[in-house]
Amino acid sequence: MLTKLWTIGIKVRNLEQELAFHRSIGNQIVLDETLEFEGEKFRIPLIQMGDKYIHLAEKMVYERLLEQPLGYGIAHIVYRSDDFENDRQKALASGARSIGPIAQISAGFGTRRVAFLQTPNCWMFEIIEVLTDLVPEV
Repeated sequence: MLTKLWTIGIKVRNLEQELAFHRSIGNQIVLDETLEFEGEKFRIPLIQMGDKYIHLAEKMVYERLLEQPLGYGIAHIVYRSDDFENDRQKALASGARSIGPIAQISAGFGTRRVAFLQTPNCWMFEIIEVLTDLVPEV
């Protein structure tokens, strides 16, 4: 079952400027790291904003799998699952399409199994199974 909205991914033009903005409005930078995914490096800071997290990036890890680059702004939402394969299959049966293969990603936030998906109306989302969690709950 999808248990919660874990984070919102936002694509920005200038990561340093965006981080400065979030610091100045009082949001906490929880992690600022670069992760490697399929041979490419991505800097993806995690910011706590109230009771949610947001991830910022100048390019999303799945973006090369899309027909065209993403625009700036909200790029995707991430659902946490306690029944990963069932939730992924339910999304696909409901009309979502898979964007690339299931991936396992490890970084400062822990280890996640991830399915990148797109709804019938073309917005992006991820379903994650948390294998190890290094980020405190908010």
